Amino acid sequence: MLLLHGLFGSCAQWHHIAVPLARRYRVLAVDLRNHGASPHTARMDYDLMSEDLRELLDAHAIEQAALVGHSMGGKLAMAFALRYPQRISRLAVVDIAPDIYPDRFMPLIHAALRLDLSSVTRREDAHAQLARYLPSERLRAMLLQNLVRCGAGWAWRIHWHSIAASMPELLRFAVPARQRKSRVPALFIAGASSCYLREHHMPLIRTLFADAVFENIAGAGHWVHADQPAALVRQLDDWLSLTHCSVAPPVSV
Repeated sequence: MLLLHGLFGSCAQWHHIAVPLARRYRVLAVDLRNHGASPHTARMDYDLMSEDLRELLDAHAIEQAALVGHSMGGKLAMAFALRYPQRISRLAVVDIAPDIYPDRFMPLIHAALRLDLSSVTRREDAHAQLARYLPSERLRAMLLQNLVRCGAGWAWRIHWHSIAASMPELLRFAVPARQRKSRVPALFIAGASSCYLREHHMPLIRTLFADAVFENIAGAGHWVHADQPAALVRQLDDWLSLTHCSVAPPVSV
């Protein structure tokens, strides 16, 4: 099972999901390009990241995997499933649809780029600076998960400029020409208070994933894995069991 994070995220955000699932399944949480510990590149789109995933599966000698993706990671999971259907056993997409979304993210990037790292001595300093441009404490905390110690100072692990340049590609979802409907078992999980994935998206989703099913998780917004981790684990475990996912020995995450 591969866990794919969303925009501005990292594999660490899956910790409370990966650990319980790893008791029954082999779990790999991935840092996507320009995020976390993965390399910085000038370009990123779903085709390029699909190739990254294919190379990862090949490197680990994994013929087929279940993909679980949140937000941008969910779009990537869908793109990979359509591009390499033979490599996917099942698909779980968390709070995103194969649709075009308005750009709500550039203000976050601009806020991060205005941070004067030379004047940051403690993480609290970065929080205080960001608060001038970004009132949401939760969003500040999410962005600052990408700020790490570098020698005596601080540095961003995330490649803001590349992500900003790639934003038009990341906000859309391009369906391959002459794309046939996928029969991969597909679960679409929405945060009940989020607007990113609603039941009215399902006709669009079923033009690509014929057997897709829709579930809501109460008490969750867009960051379902942070808002209701136990409920998400139950939902994924029940679904993987229902679709006969093979159980593997526990592994480290």
